[in-house]
Amino acid sequence: MVVVAGVVVILSPLLVVVLLVAVVASAVDDAADTDSMYAAAGNVSYSIDGSTFVDVDANDNAWGGYSNGQIPPGELCVLAAAPQHRARCDASEAFARMASEFRAAFGNDIAVTDAYRSYAEQVATKRAKGYLAATPGYSNHGWGLAFDLGGGINDYGSVQYAWMKSNGHRFGFFHPTWAEPSSPDYAKSEPWHWQYVPTAAEAAAQATHGAPAGGGTPDANRELGRSMATSRGWTAGEWTCLERLWTGESGWNHRADNPSSSAYGIPQSLPGSKMAAAGDDWETNPATQITWGMAYIADRYGTPCKALAAWTSRSPHWY
Repeated sequence: MVVVAGVVVILSPLLVVVLLVAVVASAVDDAADTDSMYAAAGNVSYSIDGSTFVDVDANDNAWGGYSNGQIPPGELCVLAAAPQHRARCDASEAFARMASEFRAAFGNDIAVTDAYRSYAEQVATKRAKGYLAATPGYSNHGWGLAFDLGGGINDYGSVQYAWMKSNGHRFGFFHPTWAEPSSPDYAKSEPWHWQYVPTAAEAAAQATHGAPAGGGTPDANRELGRSMATSRGWTAGEWTCLERLWTGESGWNHRADNPSSSAYGIPQSLPGSKMAAAGDDWETNPATQITWGMAYIADRYGTPCKALAAWTSRSPHWY
């Protein structure tokens, strides 16, 4: 969390555990599906068994009037590099463009192990993988928007994964916040799982204007943060540090509300009302929170990497 006036509050072990859980999981008013993670009234909620494959309400990604996993084959398009798999047609076209550049860089196609999953396939996957799989009917695979990739992309330390992190967003492919190696939900870290958002511009627009319940998804917020960080000159390593810092603090959830303090939002401002200096809409607007958070980091630490170093050195973490 953010220190106030240089004062650090010593926490009991039990409270530390609560805070670490609350870093990403906000208190919610509406009950979440009992086997998924999704945004309820703008707040990210973890379920009892901790399945985190769905990070927004499944209905937010609905299209064509179909139900999740019940999309007719004729409405989906075959992936050129993996004809045994299908996806939503715009996702398939974007993937083909990305795969072409990947092939030029590495001399081989991107391996695809899964894309669209029918409802029956989701049931089978849930039965086989238990808590590691989403509740059937609540998977982005069921909308033809999630891709499981191999060929090196499935290894956090590979050059192929690094290429995806640097280039995927240009084609609308993003690595979900929960799947990051620095996510508080370590058991679910998945380098292979990528989700399609039509364009970075659309993701940014969703984060500030178009998302239900007054805000964007964590992944849209993170892409907005990337764009704003680039404008400030925080690219490459500095962006990576900022991404890791706020993944650890809030999971990029602009509704993240620490139940044991007044820390709030993407940067976990303490108190949250300090962000009013960046805008009156600080409670609901991810862009306002990011603006304030970047100004705070620049003023106190100079750069995101220096802020992350301070955060990492402290237990419990704060910056």
